[in-house]
Amino acid sequence: AALYLQFRNKEEIFKSLASDLQDRALARAGAALDADGALAERIRAAIEGKSLEMVRIALESPHGGELLDETGRLCGDLIADTERRFAEQLTRVLRRAAADGEIDLAAAELSASGAAVLLLRAVKGLKGPGVTVEDFQRGLAALVRVFVAGLAARTRPTA
Repeated sequence: AALYLQFRNKEEIFKSLASDLQDRALARAGAALDADGALAERIRAAIEGKSLEMVRIALESPHGGELLDETGRLCGDLIADTERRFAEQLTRVLRRAAADGEIDLAAAELSASGAAVLLLRAVKGLKGPGVTVEDFQRGLAALVRVFVAGLAARTRPTA
């Protein structure tokens, strides 16, 4: 009953909880991206920081699918905003890595934002029926390693 002094109904409670979860996920992702360490490790840690809690709920809870469906129905705009904000965080880090010569986006014919979107779309493919949390983590680690290695700056032979 005390919750209804702050919220009008169950949907508002649910949206508030979802908003808090999304904000904490973005904070974890940002901290991982801003940490010291190899680019691939920071990106992997950021994606896990943003996604792993929801992946666990979806894959390990008997009602995870229903919960995610309801979240999408009630909080679609919140989820879209979180995805956009995370893509911006990732874009910033990829742009900095390119400026520092750590990766070569031009050689891959990608912008930093294009590379971020490509990676995040690939991550979505790691989730699915029959996938365990451990499968997701292993797949994510491999995907990010391959992705960053593919963008690695190459030394060009001099004439």
